[in-house]
Amino acid sequence: MFELVFFTSNRTKTIHARYLCRDYEVKIVNFREKTYHANYKEPRTNDRTALLEDSFSSALEQAKRAGMDNQPFIIEDTSVVIHALSKEQEFPGTDVKYWMQDTKFEDIDFELYFNGNDRSVTVRSDLLLYIPKVGTFTFTSSTDGKIIERQNDELETNTIYPWLDNKTFNKWFCPGKESVCISELPIDIADKYDFRRDAFSAMLNKIASLGIVKKISPDKYYPNHTKFYDESSCHIVVGLTCSGKSTIAAHLSQKFNFFHIEASDFMHLIYLETHGEKSEVKIGAFAKDLLAVKPTEVAKRVLNFLEIYHWPNIVITGFRKKEEVHFITENLIAGSIKKAFIEAPAETRRERHVKRNRDISGYTQEEFSIRDSRELEMGLEAIQGDSSVLKISNASSITRYQTAYEKKMDPKTFHIDSFTNTEKIEDLRLKDLIVIALYKSKNKGEQSEFLTTGEIWKIVNNTTPLEKPKFINNVARLLNKNFDVFFEVKYDPKNKKKLYRLSNTGTGHARTIIARCTFDSSKT
Repeated sequence: MFELVFFTSNRTKTIHARYLCRDYEVKIVNFREKTYHANYKEPRTNDRTALLEDSFSSALEQAKRAGMDNQPFIIEDTSVVIHALSKEQEFPGTDVKYWMQDTKFEDIDFELYFNGNDRSVTVRSDLLLYIPKVGTFTFTSSTDGKIIERQNDELETNTIYPWLDNKTFNKWFCPGKESVCISELPIDIADKYDFRRDAFSAMLNKIASLGIVKKISPDKYYPNHTKFYDESSCHIVVGLTCSGKSTIAAHLSQKFNFFHIEASDFMHLIYLETHGEKSEVKIGAFAKDLLAVKPTEVAKRVLNFLEIYHWPNIVITGFRKKEEVHFITENLIAGSIKKAFIEAPAETRRERHVKRNRDISGYTQEEFSIRDSRELEMGLEAIQGDSSVLKISNASSITRYQTAYEKKMDPKTFHIDSFTNTEKIEDLRLKDLIVIALYKSKNKGEQSEFLTTGEIWKIVNNTTPLEKPKFINNVARLLNKNFDVFFEVKYDPKNKKKLYRLSNTGTGHARTIIARCTFDSSKT
């Protein structure tokens, strides 16, 4: 996979670039995902050539400072020309980002009216590609259209394609002969008017012609499968909210040495990568739309994860679509794959929901029924009706539930003797140390508190037997650099900080690390 670093502070631009490169063996990585060094300095000038040259010089300097001298990267600049207001120079031109921050629709609408109401505009993208020892290349594309005559005050950012938003010029830009702004168009139509599309397409054709990349084969997702354990086993456990999925996963982890993987952790990760931790877009709306448009996206992330973190016995909980279950069944190489749907009465599940205090919603039976209907509609009903999925009741005691599960699913114990004490804790990555520390300090299950990076730093040094303590800056940089499936994230608006806690998948990972590592109990 050819890695291209994108110098931009705009998360949405990065997501858009990944979308435009999705058919090629290209991995778009934001500069801040690679290093904690400052991003490049973006000059404010109407001279487009000078802007690209100065931006490139700054980006190249930052890449060298970060030890990325041989790293290919890209820079993209967006500009807008409102023709009626561009008598002497392009307006707002390359300054569109700042102009949008200070301009209301009523202001530009009034100004256009008194300039003959010529609402024609051109939106342009200038893309710079740098490949060390090969050269620097620039690509340009644009789309013509007009400024809408009436702003849609109810417009919301597209949950799956966030560049079709209600904040940038896209909310006012009506492309071609369309009657609504581009942010309101279906993605297949919006793609035709994407002002960045042709520039990125030309770039991809260029690097393909250099023999660096090629198109992704649509029928080959994971060509490098390796079977590591002849007796490997995968349990896929699904069910409605509070039916007992995590409960049985914890039982399998403790008694049979299963690695618990929670699918919703991957959904949250995709959400954070797409919208960030401060977004107004609701995770529920995002999940529903993503599963409707890309039903196997989460399952693909899970499979990619399993390609990296090998463990013979795994239990996956939280899938919502039949396509997800089918994807894992067809693509995961394991000794056996078994599927179970956990059933429990609605009132019983609601009582568990209230007791666990998962969130402030869904406490009434009516609200809980609405939640059930939504989950069934999203895909659980189809899984429940699948004859190959075993039905297991969790309507009484935990002991009866565990016994019924073991009888139907017949889990086999993975004996970890050969894996025990094969690694020293001092040799672990910082991320793994954080996972272990949070796991050891976890005592409230799903109600565990979210912590600052400073609080996590203290826990790492106080709960892990390290000869050399870790620095607070290293912990903060690792957690803030990018999102990770091992950690849940939320934003604290009062203190303007990201807060973290261990996810269910992170808990599962902690258990596998502890099984492999040597610990000096005298230092804990």
